[in-house]
Amino acid sequence: MVLTTDSKFSEIYNIIKENALQGESVLILVARDCDSIAACKILTEILKSDQIAYNLKPVSGYEDLVKVNDLLLDNDEIKSIIMINCGGNIEITKLFSNLKDQVVYIIDSHRPYNQKNIDDGQYSLIIDDGTFGPDEQDREEEEEEEEEEEEEEEEEEEGERDEDDDDEKEGEEEEENMQGIDDKDDLMNQLLGDDGDISSQDEIDENEKKRKKGSSKRDKKKSSSSSTLTKNKRKYSTINYFQSKDNSDNSDSDNDDDQDEDDVKIEKSYYGKSAAVIMYKLSSVLIKHNLDGLLWYAILGLTDQFIHERISLESYEQQYLEFKSLVLNEYPDDSEQDHTYVMGHKILPIDDFKFMLYRHWNLHDSLFNSQYIACKLKIWKAHGRHLLQTLFAMMGIPIDQTKQNFISMSSLYKNNLKRQLETHAPKFGLNNLYYRSFLKKYECNIELSASDTVYAITALMESDNLEFDQTDEEIWEQNFWDAYDSISNKNIDLLKIGLKQSIVLQKEITRQVTSMIEKRIVILSGPFRYAFITENSELKLFIHPLALTKLGLFMMDAFIAMGKPLKPFLIGALNAKKDNYLIVGISGSHSSDFHSNQFGVYFRKAADATNASLKYQSFDTSVVEISKIDMPKFIEQLHSSLV
Repeated sequence: MVLTTDSKFSEIYNIIKENALQGESVLILVARDCDSIAACKILTEILKSDQIAYNLKPVSGYEDLVKVNDLLLDNDEIKSIIMINCGGNIEITKLFSNLKDQVVYIIDSHRPYNQKNIDDGQYSLIIDDGTFGPDEQDREEEEEEEEEEEEEEEEEEEGERDEDDDDEKEGEEEEENMQGIDDKDDLMNQLLGDDGDISSQDEIDENEKKRKKGSSKRDKKKSSSSSTLTKNKRKYSTINYFQSKDNSDNSDSDNDDDQDEDDVKIEKSYYGKSAAVIMYKLSSVLIKHNLDGLLWYAILGLTDQFIHERISLESYEQQYLEFKSLVLNEYPDDSEQDHTYVMGHKILPIDDFKFMLYRHWNLHDSLFNSQYIACKLKIWKAHGRHLLQTLFAMMGIPIDQTKQNFISMSSLYKNNLKRQLETHAPKFGLNNLYYRSFLKKYECNIELSASDTVYAITALMESDNLEFDQTDEEIWEQNFWDAYDSISNKNIDLLKIGLKQSIVLQKEITRQVTSMIEKRIVILSGPFRYAFITENSELKLFIHPLALTKLGLFMMDAFIAMGKPLKPFLIGALNAKKDNYLIVGISGSHSSDFHSNQFGVYFRKAADATNASLKYQSFDTSVVEISKIDMPKFIEQLHSSLV
């Protein structure tokens, strides 16, 4: 079932609390990203305030969740399983076949939800961000159909432009070359009542009828039977991406080849609100939102979604305004109140620069390696690098000053930086140098912006451990706990390590983008582009999902800067140790303002068609591992599927 409002959460929490009196009955499963860690910190602070014991387990993918199923057999104390960013699109009753009297609570930003979790009335409850509902999804469908028509027209126009580009700019091309059980509502009715907070099967069925009726009007090109099949699947249908194809339901695999193009498009993945944002709102329901750190954790969850381009600019702006109001309420902007925070921390709303980590770097390298600046100036070209030098000259900042650590720069230049940028940056096409964010001032006189903190936590999570006697699992678990510890006010030193690691990664991303463009290793394969990194001394940096995603997003914006038509992009990195490729499929970036992703569906279909070995590296269905030997036929089939 899906809880669409916050009002009943206090009753759910009371059930969790009552069960916890019997022992360590709460098991928390957390995915590997900053938003998940931030949401987990909010939850654990709430549990600790009520002296509720819990067991916290990080999970990196489906295989880790399978191990939890075995744990349920050996631990009768577990009554509540809380899944953070790792359960929404997985069929819970099939995954956890050893569930008895436990209830699984899902707080997940991944969309869409698995239909079986929506229907289930006994074992699982999805705590939604408030956007789930028949009316909302109906509107989305109508908008999607209009967008599809527009995209078809744009593709025709882009195709013509591509042909012209091939003739006029041939020398500059960098390419060409996811067993249901009967509904049992007794437990959920006890917890939640029947007041409409839960989306029922009746609502779903009624909505399906409306959609079937409307489909014949909207789609005149298809027969009524085909339209009905499509519409029945459009709203909630989700391929069970995390099943191995050997264990997939026959019905799913049988229908794969029969699904038309519209069916596949609807099964795209996207993101709802941050899990940390949802968890903070639930803390408000429990009147525990004033616990130390909770507001900052929620801000980090939102910022994580923004800087990793999982949500739109409009969604971020709307949520920013909500948190700005909360911040100003908790930390009044009054000089007379400043003495209150001398011995503590303070959060401030700020206009932050789009060049990353500059407070902990130098100004030159920060601008040079930041995605927005680099793409606008085309920094991979000599002319782009000259433009950057010219910008500094027009601002009156000597080059030696730009290459000093920012904290060591002359206060004259630092104090005038914003004014000078506002005057001169637009001359270089840099019209959107700021975004609204937050800054945290620690009691030790250290200032960290929300983005700085997210970059640091993410880098800690995906760092390389030099202890070769450790297994991959031991390494990533240690990295997780380092990242988890760093988010606390008492672990600034860990964050400093993360900041340094993030700087190293960003420099390598910029270097790699330049290399990919110069060597023209990006291949245009009809409806999408792809590139693989196979030879690089720093290749180890890109065998992590978020690092590789950052590279792909940077490369995608570079295409847009070069005037290339927007196409989905697949980026892969060779993991020589595992003899496989980590690949990430990206459908759009902030520059394209397109955030739903179809690659998860096509990855599954291509793997099924080629019998390729496919493994999910995270709970994002567009991030997978493919055996090196299977890669050529996988790409060929992917091309055929997309065409």
